[in-house]
Amino acid sequence: MTGTTGNRRCAAAALAASLTVISCAGEESGEPDTEPDRFRGCRSSSPDGAERILFDGSPESLDEWRMAGPGEFELQDDGSIMTRGGMGLLWYPEEFGAYRLVLDWKVAGDDNSGVFVGFPEPGDDPRVAADDGYEVQIDATDEPDRTTGAIYAVQEPDADARDAALNPPGSWNEYEITVHGSVIDVVLNGVTINRFQAPASDADVTPGHVGLQNHGPNDEVYYRDLRIHPC
Repeated sequence: MTGTTGNRRCAAAALAASLTVISCAGEESGEPDTEPDRFRGCRSSSPDGAERILFDGSPESLDEWRMAGPGEFELQDDGSIMTRGGMGLLWYPEEFGAYRLVLDWKVAGDDNSGVFVGFPEPGDDPRVAADDGYEVQIDATDEPDRTTGAIYAVQEPDADARDAALNPPGSWNEYEITVHGSVIDVVLNGVTINRFQAPASDADVTPGHVGLQNHGPNDEVYYRDLRIHPC
């Protein structure tokens, strides 16, 4: 994502600048939680731990999503979707309360995209997600608060933990993004790399929609296997 930050982000950035990264255990720490309990603070409401599939690689599941703005997401032979054009937003029409969103992503090279959470219905305006939600960035070569694992333009990830966990271009990576109350946790390939505490003005970032960004015509980013665990 590039461009100016929205009102929510500006308030959040001011708060984040005064805080240290908080581990998933809830204690202030400069050390990453390398073996997190992936359900900590966000256990499925289903007794058998069942998850919901938001995109399974089929045309039917892709049809459940909506596109805001220019460009598209193109279904691939391997069941993934690839970004084309932009800047746009592929968003799921159902709002979610507290949840853990799990998905795989892959970049072809030095490419840009992101996963949006906690935004209201955007209609045909992808900027709604940027202004009124939060973006977990995908772009390993951008500035610290705009790089892979960052809450875009708000809080940078633990760079050492991110670099150790990140797979190179051409390889799949997994995000686990937990949105619970005012906290957003980001886990990359099983390693916690960011925990963001929203400011008082955003005491609860749920309910909200989830979405994927197609950043521009020169970016080639793939997604697959999107699923969600309600809390």
